[in-house]
Amino acid sequence: MGKFSIFGFLREQWTNLQISTADVSDQSLVVVGANVGLGNEVAAHLAQLNPKSLLITSRDQVKCERSKADLETRCGVTGIESWPLELCSLKSVCSFVDNFEAKGRTANVLIANAGISTFKYSKTPDGYESTSNFHKFQVNYLSTALLSLLMLPHLIKAGTPEHASRLVIVSSECHYLINGLEGADEWPSIIEKINDEAYCTSSVMAKRYFLSKLLEVMFIRELSSRLPAPTLVAVSAVNPGLCHSRLMREADSSSLFKFALSVYKGLLARTTEMGSRAIVHAAIEPDERKRHGHYLSSCKVTEVSDYVLSAEGGEFSKRLWDETLEILGDIDPRVNKIVSEHLTQEHIEFDCYL
Repeated sequence: MGKFSIFGFLREQWTNLQISTADVSDQSLVVVGANVGLGNEVAAHLAQLNPKSLLITSRDQVKCERSKADLETRCGVTGIESWPLELCSLKSVCSFVDNFEAKGRTANVLIANAGISTFKYSKTPDGYESTSNFHKFQVNYLSTALLSLLMLPHLIKAGTPEHASRLVIVSSECHYLINGLEGADEWPSIIEKINDEAYCTSSVMAKRYFLSKLLEVMFIRELSSRLPAPTLVAVSAVNPGLCHSRLMREADSSSLFKFALSVYKGLLARTTEMGSRAIVHAAIEPDERKRHGHYLSSCKVTEVSDYVLSAEGGEFSKRLWDETLEILGDIDPRVNKIVSEHLTQEHIEFDCYL
């Protein structure tokens, strides 16, 4: 069973990850959140490999233009496309996919990287009832799930029996730190409960980032288990490790906390470039079907948490999947069609590492 350990964490933090050099000259790649941090480093690695096309996203047009110019200058390339995608807005996710389809684009790889960590309750601009009121929940989970499902037909279309397309969701070892949600089996709705302002005390919000990463792991397990075999899309969740990224840029925290965090990262964090290698590896290296449905850390298939593997966690995961599809299907009817046409109703079990 998968457990978090200090020794294992330190060992991985000090592991030197190899740089991927796979041939992507015939592949179309999409990297979400590429203007800063891990996404920026991932995009730089991929740009230097001269893919058929590289499409990156940032939150607004100004950031798009800046990140495109910076990457092209840094990598000595041209032709990078940069489109706006604001994950705090479900409408923006739908519009991105509308534009993608209208332009007849293809995608062999989708890297869903964007994420934030905050400690305060806040509503997203689109104000989708009471079920998506947290920036952290929506950006890290709900919008990522919506984007993944809407892009699934394009990934399937690009996949072949020899080479599956890739859907890579950036997760974290922090998912090990959630060992269950007290009383969850009695909640009428998981998503409504975790988005209920009354439920979200300071102690709950302190672990909200951890929870969002757990939900991502559960999402890829549920999605991968419903893709027919042999899959045309290899789905995985990747842990880049603790990095010197801008994950906490949205956090409203004390000066003491920020100082303590800077010391902690100074002692233990990988460079952002090193962490990005784990993501690039999952996106382009061979043997993608061996990684399908798995959580990866330091470029290796790794056991998920005890809670995820437990009967309680499995039931929570299935309920979360059903609730997620119901919400996303109301947001964009294409979700229901995609699920009907491309996913099986039967939950396929994988090996013990899933």
